[in-house]
Amino acid sequence: MSQPILPERVGGARRAFFERGAVPAGVVPDAILQSWRRCQRQGLSVDARPDVAPVPEPSLRELRQRRERLWRLARPELEGLAGSLASSDGIVLLTDEEGWVLDAEGSNSFLDRAGQVALMPGVRWDEGTVGTNAIGTAIVEGRALQVRGGEHFFAPHGILTCSATPIFDPFGQRVGVLDISGDARHAHLHALALGRQAVDQIEHRYFADGLDDCELLHLHAQPLLLGNPREALLGFRNGRLVAANRVGLGLFGLDRHDIGHASYEALFDQPLSRLHDDGMLLDRQGRALYG
Repeated sequence: MSQPILPERVGGARRAFFERGAVPAGVVPDAILQSWRRCQRQGLSVDARPDVAPVPEPSLRELRQRRERLWRLARPELEGLAGSLASSDGIVLLTDEEGWVLDAEGSNSFLDRAGQVALMPGVRWDEGTVGTNAIGTAIVEGRALQVRGGEHFFAPHGILTCSATPIFDPFGQRVGVLDISGDARHAHLHALALGRQAVDQIEHRYFADGLDDCELLHLHAQPLLLGNPREALLGFRNGRLVAANRVGLGLFGLDRHDIGHASYEALFDQPLSRLHDDGMLLDRQGRALYG
């Protein structure tokens, strides 16, 4: 869980880094320092105000139409999170794989505040455009992370605390980002966990939507937990791993680069027919996995 950020500490870290070139290690996370460096290398000026405006409505409609599947599969989580955030000055956003904001819902008052710094549909929140921010930095890092207050590259974004989680399809390709944003004056201790849970649900739906010509394994060490988003999902074609969710990859110590390369035999000690016959498989580590 993230602890409440102390504005004076991050303010001191910003002055040390941007004015004196010092490295305020231990004050802000390493991912933030690395992002600040990337932004500087891209020629962004920390004293500037990013000049961004939403694309025209026809262009936004086209963006949404091209990402219709993502929006459809994410919609239940957007609605659920928006309802819980509406009373707590928080909003949930969905972006495409490049950081274009497709949808934003939640607290009306905070939607207005976020709009003042262009955190709204039709604006691209990548690092190259708006500097260090949860959406753009999560895209670069390929993982969930939180950017709090003054950790944002540009000072006007210091009103925000944002928690972003990338969304991957079954084949390991990033298809979007889910972000929960709120007032930086408040601690958002559970926002990152909520976002991860929502993304697990969305990614699970990608598998339920169907995979062509693929043997799909649903696995869990506890049979009663099969069928929920915390089950491991692994898709094989001709004995080769071609699809997997985050839980499935983590179960075997794999990452998304292993999709398309890892073999069934490298992971399991028994033929797939055992799963059909017994509802259980032993993996190469001797673990019993039900499915």
